[in-house]
Amino acid sequence: MSTDRANFVGLSSALLGIGIDFLAPLIDPIDLPTKFLAYIRPRLTDAVLDALLSQYATLAADHLPSDEIAKVLLADPKHQATQACRSIMKLWLLGVWYQPYEAGRYQEKQQSVVSDLAYQQSWAWRAAQAHPMGYSQFHFGYWGETPPSLEAFTGVPSKVQQGASS
Repeated sequence: MSTDRANFVGLSSALLGIGIDFLAPLIDPIDLPTKFLAYIRPRLTDAVLDALLSQYATLAADHLPSDEIAKVLLADPKHQATQACRSIMKLWLLGVWYQPYEAGRYQEKQQSVVSDLAYQQSWAWRAAQAHPMGYSQFHFGYWGETPPSLEAFTGVPSKVQQGASS
């Protein structure tokens, strides 16, 4: 795995709270991390993306926990790196790129679906334990069975929380 790709996956994992092995499994015929990195590089610019990946690598080398890395990277909402991080999160969750700022021919607030596979494999579907219309990896009749746990989809352990009832 290239250093940029590894840092991008680590950065994405820290921002989303989803394990690296889930974002970039060893056997991955789709390889969204490589596709996403190639897609966003010209849209963020080399300077911003390289600085962001370098900042992540430094924080990770200091053995900061993922949630602390995310807090540092998302601390300044007006900074381009923070805006880039938010767009990267939306990319993984929705399969759609939301241009965070003007960069060359890319205008702020432009939106584009990266690819049909990015949309189909987006993490919002997994978090909702659902699938996009017209596409499913499940077998016929799966809707009649109890769904797998959310942890099976995302790798994030579920926590029992009390509701807001009084």
